[in-house]
Amino acid sequence: MQRYVDKKPSVKDTTWTRIFHYYTVQVMESDQFCEFYKLVADGERPKYFFGESAWMDVQRMAVDKVGEKGYTVFNR
Repeated sequence: MQRYVDKKPSVKDTTWTRIFHYYTVQVMESDQFCEFYKLVADGERPKYFFGESAWMDVQRMAVDKVGEKGYTVFNR
């Protein structure tokens, strides 16, 4: 069960579930914390997003990487 926290959680304290994958880009959601996402693109370091605008920021980054298909990150 996810829980809300006031400050960005430690990356090592969470596990991830992949919610989007398109070619070289993966978006993952934290299993333990709400509003905490990770974007992994091949050949780059993972980017972490946390907070109220995290969903919008991770979607914007996905669109930058893969184009319009990135808008489907949260279409579940």
